[in-house]
Amino acid sequence: MGYLVGILYCFLWYTSILAGYSCLYCPILPVLLVSNKLYRYWTDIIFTFWQAYPTVLLHLLCNCEIEVTGDAIRSGEMSILIMNHRTRTDWNFLWPALFHSTGGISKFQHSTKFLLKDAIRHVPGPGWVMQLTSSIFIKRCWHMDKIIFEKFCYYVSMISYKCSILIFPEGTDFTEETKKKSDSYAIKNNLQKYEYLLHPRTRGFAFIASKLLEKNCLDAIYDLTLIYPDIIPQNEKLLLEGNFPKQVKIHIVRYPTSVLSKSQEELSRFLEDRWMEKKNPQKYYTTQNFLPGPKLRKGSNFLLLFAFIFWTLLPSLTIFLLIFNSIFRQILFIHTILLIIVSFFTPGFQYVEVFMYDIKKYFLEPGKLDR
Repeated sequence: MGYLVGILYCFLWYTSILAGYSCLYCPILPVLLVSNKLYRYWTDIIFTFWQAYPTVLLHLLCNCEIEVTGDAIRSGEMSILIMNHRTRTDWNFLWPALFHSTGGISKFQHSTKFLLKDAIRHVPGPGWVMQLTSSIFIKRCWHMDKIIFEKFCYYVSMISYKCSILIFPEGTDFTEETKKKSDSYAIKNNLQKYEYLLHPRTRGFAFIASKLLEKNCLDAIYDLTLIYPDIIPQNEKLLLEGNFPKQVKIHIVRYPTSVLSKSQEELSRFLEDRWMEKKNPQKYYTTQNFLPGPKLRKGSNFLLLFAFIFWTLLPSLTIFLLIFNSIFRQILFIHTILLIIVSFFTPGFQYVEVFMYDIKKYFLEPGKLDR
């Protein structure tokens, strides 16, 4: 039964992404020619609506409860989310947490951008969608990543864009091998060893935060602590086998910009301090069996039901259109070929999006193009 649940979850999850790419993202590409902000608006609505799908799948199919406590993530803000990276599968449980914890009048258009390894953008379906939603792909080469970060910060400031940026400062998931490397780093630098965490890498976070602060774009930083009380789904194989945790706990603490410094050195220290404090929720849950703060949960089951029906049926509609609609086939073919070419010959579609903005700015508002 476990294998059946795991295979069905992965199948529904993956086909919903492929169908969303085909039926929703491909047709709206021409909007980018008209308005970058409108294109961001529509792609964000699609992505935030999709987040409801893994939320309901985990609950109904996998019997997994996601409990979020602490401070709600405010839509309409530009924010950075920092979170410990316990397993390779954290994404599956983060999406429901974002669905439940994001509040405000613009919550259904407040998207989260992920800081990802560059290779992920080439994965058919998920990688393509992440490009189209303007996630950040890093090459782990600082002089190249610095340019990527600068371009992203420039773009969001120029279009007055509000979103959240998720960063895993540890850089990799928590395993026995990575724990040994983290402990060696701690010994070498006379730092405390962590029991449940890896020492964070501070440079990328500090650079992005300082750039956004300089441009008066950053409103808050949210510290997310992820805990698996029972089963720890370390990799995708475990999920495919149906080994889902029964509970996942995520605790959120908000830090407004009023407590932040623009100095990269001070921001690095801020991140290190958060990791020192992050062990407290872990130990608190171990002893008290719950986390402090209010529970964050969206009350509308109608939206979850609608998302379940919509995203489950969308792959069937996609197949129908592929078979019977030649215009749809042409749009999908042209968009996909274009995206593959862009992926291989540029740092990603997000660069094309910024380029389109610069071109329109240059011709429509000469003299206002400012780096």
